[in-house]
Amino acid sequence: MNLELLQLLLNIILVITAAYIICIAAFTLGLYNLKERFDDFDTSLIVRVSVIIAARNEELNIKELLQSLYNQTFPKKLYEVIIIDDHSEDNTRNIIKEFIKAHSDINVKLLESDGTGKKAAISQGLHNADNEYIIVTDADCVLHTKWIESIVAFYQKTNAKMILAPVLLSPANNMFEKIQVLEHLSLIASTAGSAAIGFPVMCNGANMAYEKQAALDVEKLRKDFNIPSGDDMFLLEQFVKNFGHKNVKFLLSKSAIVKTKTCNTIKDFFKQRQRWVSKTKNYTNWKIILTALVVFFFNLSIITLFFSAFFIPALWSLYILLTLLKFLVDFPILRNITNFMSQNNLMKWALPLEFLYPFYVVFTAVSGMFLQVSWKRK
Repeated sequence: MNLELLQLLLNIILVITAAYIICIAAFTLGLYNLKERFDDFDTSLIVRVSVIIAARNEELNIKELLQSLYNQTFPKKLYEVIIIDDHSEDNTRNIIKEFIKAHSDINVKLLESDGTGKKAAISQGLHNADNEYIIVTDADCVLHTKWIESIVAFYQKTNAKMILAPVLLSPANNMFEKIQVLEHLSLIASTAGSAAIGFPVMCNGANMAYEKQAALDVEKLRKDFNIPSGDDMFLLEQFVKNFGHKNVKFLLSKSAIVKTKTCNTIKDFFKQRQRWVSKTKNYTNWKIILTALVVFFFNLSIITLFFSAFFIPALWSLYILLTLLKFLVDFPILRNITNFMSQNNLMKWALPLEFLYPFYVVFTAVSGMFLQVSWKRK
């Protein structure tokens, strides 16, 4: 590599690094300014809720979810549960039917999906919902007893068209699980921070809520139903386009936290992340696209330095410095979200994760963009 080419490479890396620092600093500022909510819902204001869940082959998880829905402090007469079974091949349907029979005091509807995939299932649930407010979660989640109550209270305070809420991976027993949890917490932190500064660029379909009529209105404008993933992100994108970023809020409340399982194997982990990445090429919101590009190219810059250092040993120091700089930039937002989620013990894995993260990001980004993915196969 000649000097001119090296200088050009370093200048490009410098610009990308500056963009990354600005991006993460803005998200960090947003998260630190976001106040944790403790509001109780106003019983004088009646909000009726439909909880929508798409399920496929969830016999190991669905019973725990149903029990956590049954244990909600929110009045049972004010919410219904709609489960859309996406052609399960296990005992999922029978478990739901047994639960419905044993718990007649809660309104649970079981529907067979008319289409294929999570996106079609959620849409079917939306059209079959009797109530004006929709809350969505996944079939492998466990909910806080005040989950519905906390979301409704926040809606009463803000009247936001869409509410995003925290998701925590669990358990975190071994090193693989701990790294998963920490990496996912960084995404939740960015979700919260970006929404707080009016720049919502991420969400998680395991924990979000919105007005039914607003969702029906934007569904008519969506053009992503042929894409297998992205039931959450494309909806967010359309909500922002139709109602503006001020109508998208993040609920920072421990009562609103949803817990979902970590991946059992590295193969499952990468398949999941590839599904998440695969939808990126179809985004139209410039904020989402720009953020994704900045993160990707910054991590690609670190990898470029790593491999270039084998030919130009002087670059080893620059590679290490850039990785440490990334750690320093990421540390405040990670510290904040781990404190909120009571996961402080995971921070000792933050620095090792920084050395692994660039390789993981680039690999999943490239493979996710070019490999064909589907919602779920079990």
